[in-house]
Amino acid sequence: MSTDVKKYLYILTTGPEVAYRAASPFFLATTAALMDHDVSMVFTIRATALLKRGVAEELTVKEGGDGARLQFFIDQARDAGVKFYVCAPSLDLNDCTLEDLIETEGVVGGSAVNEMALESDVVITF
Repeated sequence: MSTDVKKYLYILTTGPEVAYRAASPFFLATTAALMDHDVSMVFTIRATALLKRGVAEELTVKEGGDGARLQFFIDQARDAGVKFYVCAPSLDLNDCTLEDLIETEGVVGGSAVNEMALESDVVITF
């Protein structure tokens, strides 16, 4: 198996309304980062709401409210070096501003997301 650094891009579209889908993208991104790959996540459509301050601390990823909070998975990803980007139009869709969100690397538009995808070795969507 090659030890070359690969670029991974995870694009998330689903948000708090389907919390059970929220942990996997962070878990996989963390794993790729711990394998010394360059990993970015783009949050668009409803996924931007996952990054609103206070949401991840309250959101459990297992249906029924038991289990780990989403914040646990976000913290792991950040600690591993995963970069978070927010798609600009999704801010308005989720009634928020960049200041309403946890720390990110910034806001990206459609052309930037397309360029990120073109430059990536692996693109995974959720």
